[in-house]
Amino acid sequence: MKRSAISFLVTPDEFKLIAGVQHLEPGLCEVIDRAKAEEGGLLLRFDYEDLEECLGALAFEANHTKSAKKEARLHALCERLERYSRLRDHVRQHGRPVMDKKDAPKFAVSVFEVRMLQYPPEGVDVVRTVAVSSFRSLYHLAEAIIKSVGFKLDHCFAFYGDPAAHPTSKQAEIYELFVDIGEAPSAPHAKGVKNVLISAAFPVVGKKMFFMFDYGDDWRFSVELKEVRAILPGQKLPVVLQSKGKAPKQYPPV
Repeated sequence: MKRSAISFLVTPDEFKLIAGVQHLEPGLCEVIDRAKAEEGGLLLRFDYEDLEECLGALAFEANHTKSAKKEARLHALCERLERYSRLRDHVRQHGRPVMDKKDAPKFAVSVFEVRMLQYPPEGVDVVRTVAVSSFRSLYHLAEAIIKSVGFKLDHCFAFYGDPAAHPTSKQAEIYELFVDIGEAPSAPHAKGVKNVLISAAFPVVGKKMFFMFDYGDDWRFSVELKEVRAILPGQKLPVVLQSKGKAPKQYPPV
């Protein structure tokens, strides 16, 4: 049975709020990835079932946030989405409507240069240019990085704010998977990776971070935000835009 759907445009703040609850409802990840940038806006397409799940996740977030300002923004977004949810009967009779355009983000794609650090022999570079949605989480970025070199995301990892310093608990900016899976973080100020948006961790072009994957094999990468731009027509994310150098095998034969 075909599921009914609705499309509408959202503001930058609304988009970030929706992206911020995708960890509560995995189905929202596909909605975020399907977002289409238009003049002054991002067009989202929801199945009505997904829209109702999104409403539940936003309401949960509103009830648990400690920020009164954020709570008010979440409630306002819920009220708007609830109006769209009530259009289901109209959709069944007249087809899927597209809502009026509003001020929404013109820039939805973050382009990163990812460079392997400790593996390549002298004079050999292993570099990937990777494009991802700016409104997905750091976990999503880690997954894109690891897949770009042909690895499996089967170990813990962390992002460190100073790419020139050793990746230790003394780093001022730390995002690590340990926080999300309930294990002891390396430092009290460490944040998780599943609830932190790429756009928040990399707020400006030129921002670099140190990415470490697999604390046993210790794979190291530099990650630099090179560009933030609108999504191209028909482009699916994440995507490897350029590839230089052959990556090593994650598990070479003994």
